Amino acid sequence: MQHYQIWIEAFSGLGLFLFGMLYLEEQIKSSAGRTFKQIVQKATKTHFKSLLTGIFSTAVFQSSSIVTLMALSLVGAQLMSLESSIAIIFGSNIGTTITAWIVAVIGFNMDIKLLSYAVIGTGGLGQVLTPDASKWKNYFGVLVGFGLIFLGLEGMKESFGAIAQNFDISAYTFSTPYWYALIGLALTALIQSSSASIAIVQSALFTHVIGFEAAAAFVIGANIGTTVTALLGAIGGISDKKRVALAHLLFNLSTGLVSLLFLYQLIALVDIVFSQVDGVIKIAIFHTLFNVLGVLLWYPFIPFLTTFTQKYFHTTQDKLTKFICNVSTEVPEIAIEALKKESENLAKKVEEFALLVINVPPPKVLEDNMPVDKILDKYTQNFNINYTKIYEKIRLLEGEIYRYASELSTINNDEGYNRILNQQIQEINYLATAAKVIKDILYDLDYFYNATTKEEQEFYKNIRYQILKNIQAFNKAIQGDEDSVKEMNTIYKKIANAYKKSTLIIKDIAKNHSIKSDVTTMAINDMHSVKSFSKSMYNIVKLKVKSNASDNPQN
Repeated sequence: MQHYQIWIEAFSGLGLFLFGMLYLEEQIKSSAGRTFKQIVQKATKTHFKSLLTGIFSTAVFQSSSIVTLMALSLVGAQLMSLESSIAIIFGSNIGTTITAWIVAVIGFNMDIKLLSYAVIGTGGLGQVLTPDASKWKNYFGVLVGFGLIFLGLEGMKESFGAIAQNFDISAYTFSTPYWYALIGLALTALIQSSSASIAIVQSALFTHVIGFEAAAAFVIGANIGTTVTALLGAIGGISDKKRVALAHLLFNLSTGLVSLLFLYQLIALVDIVFSQVDGVIKIAIFHTLFNVLGVLLWYPFIPFLTTFTQKYFHTTQDKLTKFICNVSTEVPEIAIEALKKESENLAKKVEEFALLVINVPPPKVLEDNMPVDKILDKYTQNFNINYTKIYEKIRLLEGEIYRYASELSTINNDEGYNRILNQQIQEINYLATAAKVIKDILYDLDYFYNATTKEEQEFYKNIRYQILKNIQAFNKAIQGDEDSVKEMNTIYKKIANAYKKSTLIIKDIAKNHSIKSDVTTMAINDMHSVKSFSKSMYNIVKLKVKSNASDNPQN
């Protein structure tokens, strides 16, 4: 019965350690997610900076897996290049060794049970007494996470010690240490944490359950096992995400195989240089050594690795969404950037839809600086396009963005984050209104295109003018042209004033008895629709101006 109790204690210690790691990751991600995103975007201009970013961020998050997933998300959102993400992953392999050092130095050189209780108690009380909106709630959560990690480690250490005293360990050991590499790979792939796997083997080494050679092989296997996280994270993503995962696999697998090939030489090197150091710290040194050697070997070949991986995962699949499909909502700070880009993508599609409806080919006309009248005179041919199908795709895209935004709203309770999220939802609402308005006047514009009377043709030209003028102004404004942003209000007023001109044209239509009476009603409805379209687009510009002002208060 006592044997079962020992194994239950070992299993419980592992559970506490794993939960502590997961809880710590979540709390640090919530409190430092935005900082991480800003650091990555500013510090990935060179391979060396990207490498340092990978080391630093992994040391902060205490998890190479979460940094790898963030790198994949940034690549998926097209906020980072493939080369930079590969360099970050190289750095994360060095950064993840920090956990083994913390465990070795603190976890096995002092009685940490009382310290763990104090840390968990302080963090727990702090979380209970701190308001939900406060960042301090996450900081206290970090304390709880660290406390749980070391409490779980203490449990594993004690139970492994009991196992070593009560069982004949030699009956269950392998004749060659290389089998332990497979065990390390399998365990890490299963629990999705090389830090936890290495803490387990450090506990076994500390209590003499296994020898140093077996522990070293296990650590190499665990390092290879971390690639499973990246492979899972790349499923269903864009080509570059899959290429990053492939690069991660090639790097870790080649580093691991070379380290296993020279296992005894590396162990001898550690024994000679660090002969006075205990085995638990030696394994942390060994873990760091082969990762650093791997980075030194691969670092000059990052461009080659990038070129090599680009030969694979080419796809012509037409996805409805362009950005949010590549970024998990589990990384909220990067997901909000993907959402912004997807909103811009939706705006572009609404612009193109409106231009096609008035028989103007996008997007070239937005790049040319031709006057509106000349553009309308140049493009008079009616397009043979299935507008209904285009609109249905826009509606589906709107739905996907709404769903993604809804998921994000349940993940992060930060006031600033939700302000940005609500702005994106408002933009989507305005874009949905603008697209619906254009769809509703499709039939009427087709009628006016084929009209023969002067009054109807004049009305058709006026409608086209208002839509095109508004889109031109909108396109320049959202590109950040300050002069265009300032002029947007003036342009909107001009479009609103064109309402009066439309009224006069409608009166002329009503006076012409050769025109059917329902055309007057049609024209009035179209006039209101175009004004609603203009208002929706202008509201988006106002939202962006307001957002920029709040993000840059010094301006």
